[in-house]
Amino acid sequence: MVRAPQDGSGAPLAIIAGGGQVPLHLARSLSDKNVPFVVVMLEGDADPALAEYEHIAVNTAELSRFKRYMLDRGVEKVTLVGTVKGRPDIGLFRPDWTTLRLIARIVRALGKGDDALLRAVVAMMEDGGLTVVGAHEIEPDLLAPAARLGKVSVPKSQKAAIEAGIVAANALGALDAGQAVVVLGTRVVALEGAEGTDAMLQRVADLRAIGRLGRRKGGVLVKLRKPGQDIRVDMPTIGRNTVAGAASAGLAGIAVHGENTLVMDRQTTIADADAAGLFLVGLDPHAVERTWTGEHTR
Repeated sequence: MVRAPQDGSGAPLAIIAGGGQVPLHLARSLSDKNVPFVVVMLEGDADPALAEYEHIAVNTAELSRFKRYMLDRGVEKVTLVGTVKGRPDIGLFRPDWTTLRLIARIVRALGKGDDALLRAVVAMMEDGGLTVVGAHEIEPDLLAPAARLGKVSVPKSQKAAIEAGIVAANALGALDAGQAVVVLGTRVVALEGAEGTDAMLQRVADLRAIGRLGRRKGGVLVKLRKPGQDIRVDMPTIGRNTVAGAASAGLAGIAVHGENTLVMDRQTTIADADAAGLFLVGLDPHAVERTWTGEHTR
C-alpha cells in the first residue's frame, strides 16, 4: 500500500470513492503532486486499484466507521466522487450513537432520489465539521470549457437536435432521473437512467444496428448538470468511453454543460473525437441556449 504523501501541507484530503475513473484519476494526481490524502473505498463500486493508496473499504451503511477513520487521521476536507450503484442497506446500519443520530436523515432521503441522498450525505459531512469540495476544485483542468473542443465544428444540421436535447435533459434532470439524452433531429430517442451514459449509448447503437433509427449518421448526445444540482458531487462526466459509445451509436457529436462537466483524459478524449469525426462542444452554462461557438479549445 502506498501511504498518502506527507509534505507538511496540512491535513489529508479524504477521497470518498465510488465507481468510475474520477476517483483513481484524483488519487494519482494528488500522489504525483505529493498532496496528502486518504481514500474511503465504497465496497462494490470503487476501483480495486485504489487499494494501492492508504485506504479503508466500507459499506455505504457504515457511517460511524468511515467517519471515525477520517477523524483519526485529521481529515478536514472531503470530496465525494464516482458513481454509487446501490443504496445503503438499512440492515447493515450499526446501532451506535453516530448512526442513530444520522439514520433518520438518510432514511428520509432514500425515497427522494439520488440528489436528495447526496445532499443528505453532504449535510452530514458539514455538520461533522468537514468541508466538502468538488473534484473540479481539486483538478480545475478537468472542467470542460464553454467552448468547442477539438477540430470538428457543430454542423447546422445538428443545432436543432442540441436545442431539443437541452430541453429534454433539463426536464430529465428536474425529475432527478438522469443527466443525458440522445436526440435525432428533434426526436428524443434515448434517456439516461440508472444504467448510466455508456449503457444508454449502447442501447442507441443496438437500435441503429437493427434499423430502428436509420443507417445514416447523425444525432447528438446532450449531457447537462441537473437543475439545482450541487456540482461538488455527481458532476456530469465524459471521457474516451463516451466518445467511443457515441461513435458506435452513429452520432454526429456530443454537447455537454460547459464549466459543469468533467472531461477525463482530456487531450486523448478530444483526439478520439477528432479522429471519429465527432464534434465536442461545451454549452455556455450562463446562457445555455448559445450552444455553439467559434472558439476552438485544445
